[in-house]
Amino acid sequence: MSKIKMSFSLILAIFLVGILSTAAFAKDPYGLKPYQSGLDLVVPFNANTANGETKDSSYDLALKLGDTVVKKYEDIHVDATTLKASVTIPASVVTPGTVYTVELYARWGSTPLSKSTGLVTDSHNTGMYQVPDTHVDVDGSGLQNANQTGYNNTRKQRTGQKVHGFYTNNTNSCASCHQTHTAADGEYLLFKDGTYSTCSACHDGTTGAYNSFAPVSEENAKSISGTFNVQTAGHNGSLHDADGSLQVSAAPGGNSNPDTTKGSVGASTWGAEFDCASCHAAHGSGTSSENNLNLDPMGWAQVAYSTATKDTQNGKLFKNLTINATVPTEFSTPYILVKKTLAASDISTDKTKYGYLYSRAKLAAGDKVIQTYRWDGSKYVADYSLWLRDKGHVGAPFSNADTFFKDAAGSDITNTLTVVWKDGFASGAAVDTVSTAQIAIGVDVETTDDIASLFDTANANYVVDSGLQMSKYCSACHTDYLSTTRTNDTGVYTTAHRHKTGADNLTCVRCHFAHGSEAQLMSDANDQNYFEKVAAGMTPTTALDYLKDPNPSSALKRYTGMSVCYACHGQGEQFLGNPNNKERPVSGQPGAARGTNY
Repeated sequence: MSKIKMSFSLILAIFLVGILSTAAFAKDPYGLKPYQSGLDLVVPFNANTANGETKDSSYDLALKLGDTVVKKYEDIHVDATTLKASVTIPASVVTPGTVYTVELYARWGSTPLSKSTGLVTDSHNTGMYQVPDTHVDVDGSGLQNANQTGYNNTRKQRTGQKVHGFYTNNTNSCASCHQTHTAADGEYLLFKDGTYSTCSACHDGTTGAYNSFAPVSEENAKSISGTFNVQTAGHNGSLHDADGSLQVSAAPGGNSNPDTTKGSVGASTWGAEFDCASCHAAHGSGTSSENNLNLDPMGWAQVAYSTATKDTQNGKLFKNLTINATVPTEFSTPYILVKKTLAASDISTDKTKYGYLYSRAKLAAGDKVIQTYRWDGSKYVADYSLWLRDKGHVGAPFSNADTFFKDAAGSDITNTLTVVWKDGFASGAAVDTVSTAQIAIGVDVETTDDIASLFDTANANYVVDSGLQMSKYCSACHTDYLSTTRTNDTGVYTTAHRHKTGADNLTCVRCHFAHGSEAQLMSDANDQNYFEKVAAGMTPTTALDYLKDPNPSSALKRYTGMSVCYACHGQGEQFLGNPNNKERPVSGQPGAARGTNY
């Protein structure tokens, strides 16, 4: 990629404090996704039948700049057949380069049904950059792609087809990002020079796609990702600098000094540029289809496990595994396979129990399964990570990230089993004939817009293993930060005592945002953010100073300073029994339902 690299000191200040995470969002039931048409802003939406709305429902729509209503459209009716409507806000109303909030209300309503951001621009969005634009080649060669996706005046997409996944055999979606003969990027034939420039052409608020550069708001303060549109001056902002100017090896907790010899594992993993595709799969993926999280971030499932190097020790492709009849007590490899017959106690309809995953697969007592187990530092425990399927063609040092089962004669009998790829187990009568197997361990994070559903067992949407999978996802780059214990030294590239992260209730995104953080996004120990503090009577200046991280970088933190520690541990005797403490956090755990002060 042709670009001038950012200064190393700035990169350290912004990036070396992060922890890789990712945004996960469910669909807006109103489909409120403003997009640019020429210099107009078009706002489509639909009725929400789940909310009892019909063809007779009526709506108001407001275009706002901060708290100021710029334009209001009243008594909007949806089409009687499609239950859809669209409002065109003319160029005379909007200013290019200004990020607006669009709010949809029921007719005469005072509480928004849905919110989104809208932006009209006659140039490329540069919201990620904390330095002048000249440091990055934003526009590439200037060649236009066939669909001109991301350019002004056009929104070409075959009706019913999506860009990222859900492909059909008459797809035209490829042209949204790729150019066969006139590409600006030589590696992937992209219409922009590099992955970041290609992705941000659409995800900058101009096309109706998810806006990664949305202005700081109360909504993204409650989100999993935060936003890239953070301020450093006076707000001590930080972000995942995903524009390709850094190598993945800059990630804390990873391999900071990899072997990048051509053809080595390190060159293809740690030596790769860190960009949008390091976290997201442009062609869609798994359960997390709304945010397209990579099923194999960093490509570790294509690296065969061995003890030869630290990088191969991190490999998640396990070849020629024998099927254990019982769970071993001694370590052999990080992941193994065990054959067992399910008992009634193994199965549960309770989503907080691992037995729910068997119940979800329609298994019953007496069924035979082959189950993944992983070493947790002292013993093997059942693991429910994704098994990958890959019949593609990759080059050395990688192998196909493929999972299959063979009988004693060496024949592939995978298709005789019922394989639950997502949860890492297989069942059926043929279990007894399996002799050896290969498994490729991936990550499949449940899609959600409710962060508490990843870790709070009391949350109605919680599914067991969700938070752990999120942490495994982050640890693809921040490898050494995935720990199941604080009492022993852990880590592949460096060893230390580390806070436990290998559990649902301690998932990475409980403490960190994925895209960016700053004072207006962070909360205190009572889960109160800037907007809530101001609403309660604190002045904006005081609230900003109160929540601004004491360090120059907020380290993608969800809570200011070390207040998340006080939120979790502040109910202990040394805190409750100390009369000198000025304030105490409310009962409950951060991010979950909170109670009152003791």
